[in-house]
Amino acid sequence: MGRKASSDMKMNAIRSGIVVLGALAFGYLSIRIGFKPYLEKAQDQTNALYQSHPSHESSSSSVFPENP
Repeated sequence: MGRKASSDMKMNAIRSGIVVLGALAFGYLSIRIGFKPYLEKAQDQTNALYQSHPSHESSSSSVFPENP
C-alpha cells in the first residue's frame, strides 16, 4: 500500500508540473499575441532611432571612447 501511494504521489507531481508548464506557455503566448502591435511599434521606433543617430555610423566597435 505504501508503494502504490508513493507512485500515485509521484504521478500527481509530474502531472501538476506539466499543467504548470502548459499554463506558463499559454500565458506567455497570450501576452505576446496581445501586445504584438505595441511591441512591433516600439521595435520600429527603436530601429528608426538607431538608423538616424549619427554616432552609429562611425567604425568604432567599442561603446566607450579610448583615452590616449
